[in-house]
Amino acid sequence: MIWQTAKATWLRNQRSDLRAYPWSFAFGHIISGLYLVLLSYFAYHYWIQGQLNDSFARFAGTNDYLTYAVIGGLLSTLSVSMIMNVSRALITEHREGTLEVLLLAPAGRTGYFAGTAVQQLSRVVLEAIPAILAGFILGARLPHAHWLSVTVALFLYLVACFAMGLALGAVMLMTRDTYLVQNTLFAFTTLVCGFQFPTQYLPEPLQIIGKLFPLTDALHILRDSLLNGYSLVDQGYAITRILLLIILYSVAGSWWIRKTERRFFEKWQ
Repeated sequence: MIWQTAKATWLRNQRSDLRAYPWSFAFGHIISGLYLVLLSYFAYHYWIQGQLNDSFARFAGTNDYLTYAVIGGLLSTLSVSMIMNVSRALITEHREGTLEVLLLAPAGRTGYFAGTAVQQLSRVVLEAIPAILAGFILGARLPHAHWLSVTVALFLYLVACFAMGLALGAVMLMTRDTYLVQNTLFAFTTLVCGFQFPTQYLPEPLQIIGKLFPLTDALHILRDSLLNGYSLVDQGYAITRILLLIILYSVAGSWWIRKTERRFFEKWQ
């Protein structure tokens, strides 16, 4: 049943995207990815002129800022797309007038959100390919990547995005707002999760807050696997913390969505 719901949701969303905005939406995401890569390149070569202090190499585990920043920029784009698409699913149903039908349908929420996430992921992968190619052309290198760890770490990162999307979706459904809620979260995670610089540069209170997001440790694990060749055994404590946060966000988000659904039409209609 979950698989059937996920497949149906994927097909519906895919057809909707292709018919409503087949090129403009994808083109915008491609431009955003290329912009982040070019920004990292020009910042490294023309702003800091390739000069890094010892603290960066100590905190980041590498002195290759260009590759460090390109990875962070691409993963930031990925997290925004995944979290936004999952979190906006139900509020979009409401705006299109289909939420009540969805709530009355026998299909489970797990399959619905899974299909939404997979459809978004398939689109993001295609949109990210030009940015990845541009990064390698401009000088990004991964000579020490541990690809088995990278695969597992990327899966954890995607699941972390999914869990945060559920929690954010509950807030959106409760407030019936998307832009203020999502933009506040994305701006804050960009600051505290370490996408463009090591979190050790932040004040300690912000570092502690950053640890409350599963994206922070998932990003660090994925970066270490890509840049330094760390295996999963080397990062066992961080993986455990990520899994606990994923469970917490998923359970809290699912429970909150269920609770908000029951009151949604009574409150707003």
